[in-house]
Amino acid sequence: MSIVEAEERTALPPSIRVRLAGPRDCGALAALLDDPAHAGEQVLAWLETPGTTLLVAQSEIGVLGVAVLLTRIMPKPGGGMHKVVEVDNLVVHPDQRGQRIGRRLLAAVVEWARQRRAAQVEVMVGDANRDARRFYEAFGFATEADRLVLAA
Repeated sequence: MSIVEAEERTALPPSIRVRLAGPRDCGALAALLDDPAHAGEQVLAWLETPGTTLLVAQSEIGVLGVAVLLTRIMPKPGGGMHKVVEVDNLVVHPDQRGQRIGRRLLAAVVEWARQRRAAQVEVMVGDANRDARRFYEAFGFATEADRLVLAA
């Protein structure tokens, strides 16, 4: 059974399902990434890193997309701690874009986070990546705070 029972079942072929990734998916996931020389190594690192989860969208033709999730415990404003799930990467195969597969993956991410009692789901998207910003905003994400970064 898939992680998310599709609320949008009519919008997608029923053969598309979202599931947890495993080592057998390494080759298919590496093919989705931009850097083929290091993609296999990256996928293995994700699969082996505690707090990192990969969800894949799959159909009878194979893996169509992946969401890479990072789970961490963070301080809550006002005290205490809460669980946060960050979408580190969400990729759909270029030939499969425009079929709501990314939306299906993102719905699975939110459901997965809720099942684990996460307080929120976050994603970092640069201002220049307008398509990604529109995608996440259309799903309901809102800008909350800027993150300051310094190279180590």
